[in-house]
Amino acid sequence: MKKSIIATLVGIAALGGATVGGGIYADNKLKQEYYLQNNPDADKRMKITLDKFDMGLTSGKVSWRGDITPDLCHQDTKFSIRGEDIITRGLNGYTIQSKVYLIGEDNKEIFQLDGNTALSWGGELDSKLTVPSGSRTIDTDEIKWEAATLAVKGHKSDHQYHLDNFNFEWPGMTASHPDKPDSPGYQFSLKNVKYQADMEKGDTTAWRNGTSLFTLDSAAFKMGNQTFDFAVDKIKAESKQSAKDNKYAMEGQSEVENFRINNIKFDRIHYNLNLRDINGEGIDRINKFFDRQGKECVDMNSPDTQKELMEAVKTFLKTGIKFDSKGNQIYLNNSAVKADADASIPPIEYKNDEQLQQDLLSKLKYNVNAEVDKNFIREVLKLASQYDPNIKESDLDNVVKEMATALNAEVTEDKLIIKRSQ
Repeated sequence: MKKSIIATLVGIAALGGATVGGGIYADNKLKQEYYLQNNPDADKRMKITLDKFDMGLTSGKVSWRGDITPDLCHQDTKFSIRGEDIITRGLNGYTIQSKVYLIGEDNKEIFQLDGNTALSWGGELDSKLTVPSGSRTIDTDEIKWEAATLAVKGHKSDHQYHLDNFNFEWPGMTASHPDKPDSPGYQFSLKNVKYQADMEKGDTTAWRNGTSLFTLDSAAFKMGNQTFDFAVDKIKAESKQSAKDNKYAMEGQSEVENFRINNIKFDRIHYNLNLRDINGEGIDRINKFFDRQGKECVDMNSPDTQKELMEAVKTFLKTGIKFDSKGNQIYLNNSAVKADADASIPPIEYKNDEQLQQDLLSKLKYNVNAEVDKNFIREVLKLASQYDPNIKESDLDNVVKEMATALNAEVTEDKLIIKRSQ
């Protein structure tokens, strides 16, 4: 009987010791990989100082301060945040509830964010950050904003966390300034800002396949004296990046339902841009350069840096590149400008700067086709005349002739047609 009791106590002690030891190991990894303590792989533009790290068997509290330096060559330009975290250790990993404060120049907390993060034992990150709604008055400017949320997901690699999914939503804000005798007031508003990005998991220093989407319902700015009134509705911008056979492609499409300047409204705006056959070695060089910027001061004007960037350019030129932009258009009172373009640079072997410039000019192939309605030019002149009395709508014929001469364009009864190729 005594033997069985002793064996049980020994087992409990061993299990407890393993649990405590495992917890200490996990907590040390949390310090290194989440709070970036003694982490040689961490980006040095973000420095976290732990004021308190108090973890028990299943829970704990952490107080920290973060100093963010966007450019390591300018250490005096930085901003700071402070955080209070409540951590729970469970069967699936850590959950962290956070209060994060933005610190102003006078070392006062000027902004609060609420965070909730889950870190799995398998290295997955799932986090949500909320900016509570609020208002602020600065002198006579009044700013009000609705609650904004940022949700991110990521994975652990190279002893740090990297984002794979990014989702930002902000219902909007308003800002206003009252009219004064010495200065006009203004009104500004944003409504429904959203941004989402998704990337495949993989080597964090490599280009990863992914998509992004940005939308904005509306934005408006109006001067109190009525001299300027701007509004835009329904902006949508999409992009996609992909890789195949060590060549990369970027595709982008954007559209705007309409935007208005005073009483002139542009609408049905479409713009598309695609880059293809981008050399993978060049992308790797650029990624490594950006990674180095996060580890040390990189002087962009130094000869060594310029040489490094030129080496990256050479790798792009070795295999050539293709570009196209088609289906572009903008309307103004039912008159339009439409344009298509494509271009390609064949493989070029770099010898020297002078030879490179000659080869680019001689080997570049492109096609440009554009049509400009004369009524579109007339409407633009009408808009410009509101700000410059020397510009008149009656100048249309002279402006069309000048544009046709400059662009070597064909003039028809109602259009300016531009066709260029090489």
